[in-house]
Amino acid sequence: MAIAPSVEDAQTYLGQHDSAWGPADVKSALLAEQAAQARVCIVPESGDWPADLLEALYRRVAHNLAVRRNPNGVETAESEFGVTQLRVGGNDAEVNRLEAPYRAIPVA
Repeated sequence: MAIAPSVEDAQTYLGQHDSAWGPADVKSALLAEQAAQARVCIVPESGDWPADLLEALYRRVAHNLAVRRNPNGVETAESEFGVTQLRVGGNDAEVNRLEAPYRAIPVA
């Protein structure tokens, strides 16, 4: 088991102690992604979180922060073959894999 998510741990995971993302930005992303994860997964109320669910949450936070700088969801990549527009994905296969055992299955 891992500890409960914290802003400091999220910053450590992101390697963000010297970056442009301050604690307020990371906290905002962490709270938003915790809420989003809680809507689709069965998460602990408090206390110890499973390491895989915590990893998925921090990956969600990393994606949230990356997309903030690019609200249109498109990145431009230049190469010897010209300019290519790349769409920033919103579906992380690793998050899906890590959250799979905790997914809440709706019952009709």
